[in-house]
Amino acid sequence: MASRPARSTIASSSWGNRLFEVYDPRDNVFPRGGGIGQGLGMGLGAAMARPDEPTVVIAGDGGLAVHLGELLTLAQERPWLVLLVFNDGGYGVLRNMQEARGVDRAGVDLTTPDFAGLAGALGLPYQRIGTAAEAAPELERAVARRAPVLVEVDLASFGPMPRPFTPPVKVPDPTTRRSS
Repeated sequence: MASRPARSTIASSSWGNRLFEVYDPRDNVFPRGGGIGQGLGMGLGAAMARPDEPTVVIAGDGGLAVHLGELLTLAQERPWLVLLVFNDGGYGVLRNMQEARGVDRAGVDLTTPDFAGLAGALGLPYQRIGTAAEAAPELERAVARRAPVLVEVDLASFGPMPRPFTPPVKVPDPTTRRSS
């Protein structure tokens, strides 16, 4: 079963571009402007347009924090949408940029909600991924619900990332493919 990830920022470039195989360009929504927090709004549109297929949204906790309205819409409209929230306690991209430049952190470490409590307040199912081994079974369980679900990826439980930035995946030009 295909899913349509909508994604932005560090969760996308470090995880999403490597976890979800995309077979059709219409199955991936990505904000070309690189703005923060656009994934849920775009994912809601994708899920509402194709209600019989799962939509997976990859969002960071910082980007999601500025979009309460979209969370309320998710709870109200109840599309088949899995919201993966990568919780690193702030704006991870900006934090990494400050650390790479050797400057003091400023405005990047945020208070994040208790995502289980937030999901409960909105009437949404909640799941948590705390280890790499939990990722596949939790994602499969979330998609199988055929309804909205908030899945928190607790990045603190994974420990420090080996590299603060992961370059985007390079997609081969289909016009240069050789037949075998």
